[in-house]
Amino acid sequence: MKHIICACFMMMGLALAGRADIFTLNETFQSGATFNGQVTFTPDDSQVTAVNGFLTGASYNGGSPEAIDWIWDPTTNFAASGGYTPGFGGNFLMSGTQPGFQDFITFTWNYSAAPELIVSTPGPILSAYGGNNIDYADPLEEGTLSAAAPEPSLYAPLLMGGIGMVYAVRRRKTSN
Repeated sequence: MKHIICACFMMMGLALAGRADIFTLNETFQSGATFNGQVTFTPDDSQVTAVNGFLTGASYNGGSPEAIDWIWDPTTNFAASGGYTPGFGGNFLMSGTQPGFQDFITFTWNYSAAPELIVSTPGPILSAYGGNNIDYADPLEEGTLSAAAPEPSLYAPLLMGGIGMVYAVRRRKTSN
């Protein structure tokens, strides 16, 4: 009986430990180009670990959607080099193939009120246009970050753990 209850708690714990901070990012730039996609942050929201989205409009990739799907260096917070930490993160969202690239978005955010994250330029870091632009030349007009819906795969272990707990408790009651 103890083994069943222990296994149920482990499944529920693994589901919660596997949680990632995934946010939907929507940005509109001065040229009219837009980026729409998802960014994944470290649990403390200080760094971006993954990106998956599309840059469209303006002259980028001939105006057709351009995949932005890798991070320049996911272990570095480039806002820190500008002295704007704690509370601000910065990195480069890249297109093309590694190690080369076609275009990039400099991306900075404020995480001092986490779990709420705000697209924010803390100063003239990463370029003269600040921390949110395309290729250091196309400044951000508007940007929003919103929490993405949790992955369905998160719910499976939680549900299985919960069902296991109910089964174990009912089995124990009927055996008494």
